[in-house]
Amino acid sequence: MNPVATPVAVRAITWDAALEETLSRTADPAQIRSVLSRVRPAIGDGSEPRHRVHSVHRRAVNLRIADELVALVSPDLDDAPATVRVPVDDWTALQVQPGDPVSVAPDGFRIETQSGPIAVLTGPAAPWIPSDVCLCALAPAHLRRAEEIIGRTPAPAAQTAFGRAAAALLTARGEALEAALLRRDPAGIADAARRLLGLGEGLTPSGDDVLTGLAFVSAQRGMRLHGALPSLTAALDEDGAERTTLLSTVTIRHALRARAPQSLHALVRAVRDRDDSRTESAALRVAAIGHTSGTDMLSGVRLALRTEAALRTAAAPVPATPTSGIVQKEHV
Repeated sequence: MNPVATPVAVRAITWDAALEETLSRTADPAQIRSVLSRVRPAIGDGSEPRHRVHSVHRRAVNLRIADELVALVSPDLDDAPATVRVPVDDWTALQVQPGDPVSVAPDGFRIETQSGPIAVLTGPAAPWIPSDVCLCALAPAHLRRAEEIIGRTPAPAAQTAFGRAAAALLTARGEALEAALLRRDPAGIADAARRLLGLGEGLTPSGDDVLTGLAFVSAQRGMRLHGALPSLTAALDEDGAERTTLLSTVTIRHALRARAPQSLHALVRAVRDRDDSRTESAALRVAAIGHTSGTDMLSGVRLALRTEAALRTAAAPVPATPTSGIVQKEHV
């Protein structure tokens, strides 16, 4: 096995604390004690690398770690699930390519590029742990007020003919999902959600981003929409991998567990606190995600708030039991 150059090492700034389990579970064989190893592990000995680079963008590299995606992102992007923020402004300048082998060790990740290895050290990074939020205390009027404020956020126009055609379908299928949610129709919810999967352009199509926003708010404590989560999960489990991208699938799965980019967490905290100014500012930060991803997520957030307000208006109060999703006192 030929030695390789000492890797270029970058120290992470922040990282999702849940990734510590990923590192311990998916670390390469015991002889790879550190990503700073001077020997190219599991490469050149005839074996197939366990992990690879999935996709490369200027401000982000996605690593395929077993069946998961881990994002290495520039400092100006949000903390988020399965994300490590590192001081790299342009990943393309480091000549990282899709398919490059990746090694995992207890101290981080190592990418084997054609120009040499890149080690991302996670040990020094501050852990990102999103705060726990309960929306149980909000009256229907408060939910509708938040939905109205978020609805004022400017949205970019579709840039292509395909995008414009998808926008019309997005509206119709979003309305069908809202109707199914209001009926509390499990089969209807799953079918309507399935029809949104993969609808639109990009690595995370618009329909997927709407589902991300909806799932994230629905998964917050105290929501009657908790009842829709099994149907949304079923829509993704049945044929999500065939209908949309891996990045979308992973993102929606995180949202179903109330995990999303930090700006979305800031938004639900502002809604919880009934702070109109913070809600407006947080919505603008969410809208800045991607070209249309952020505004499509906001559409899903608005759908959830609108539907939750209607469900709380129509339904009798839910007892505060351990399984109801409603709690008397919030712990943040």
